[in-house]
Amino acid sequence: MRVLLVDDDDDVQQILGRYLQQDGHVVLPARTGGEALAAVAAGDLDVAVLDLTLPDLDGFEVLRRVRSGPSADLPILVLSARGEEADRLLGLGLGADDYVVKPFSPREICLRVGRLGLRRGPGAPKDTPASLRWGRIDMLAGEHRVLVGDVEVQLTPREYDLLRIFLSRPRHVLSRAAIIGALWEDGYVSDHVVDVHLASLRRKIGDDLQIENVRGVGYRLVGPKT
Repeated sequence: MRVLLVDDDDDVQQILGRYLQQDGHVVLPARTGGEALAAVAAGDLDVAVLDLTLPDLDGFEVLRRVRSGPSADLPILVLSARGEEADRLLGLGLGADDYVVKPFSPREICLRVGRLGLRRGPGAPKDTPASLRWGRIDMLAGEHRVLVGDVEVQLTPREYDLLRIFLSRPRHVLSRAAIIGALWEDGYVSDHVVDVHLASLRRKIGDDLQIENVRGVGYRLVGPKT
């Protein structure tokens, strides 16, 4: 994903930027509200991480302008030292999708960014379709069933949701952080948990499910078996 990181603190830019890049994201740094608005206007962003204390525009004003413009649906995570309830309520009321108070855990921010990105990230459908098909795999969302050819495959709820994420974003690389953020509400599980569920999913569906490991980044669903 393309993540806009808006913060005038060099340490935040370097440390959080590095964590986001390690998760496979492209990070676009901005240190002022003006730079942030210019980046949003240029488009092609998936998520924005926005500090409220900027040297020119107040972060609340940046949030207000984004929400009233053509990129109003851009997922925005506010990252701020302002931890008062009034500030959090104002930020969420202006349309922030998430609000995290400094000091923060870079890993937690990555998980939250991944969760937001899966709502709108590359290849993400605007609406959840009634069914998804990939080769011989059919996911019948209305019936909560998965068929491979004419054979129904019994999946756990977590395996079902994991498969849905891949089928709705074929050929796009999904980081472990994004998957964890989407499937585990608190986000505090190890990367190994994703590997375990994915291995089980592969065993049940077999060669019809081809998910490759993109070294150091995550996973990608590749062409269906022919």
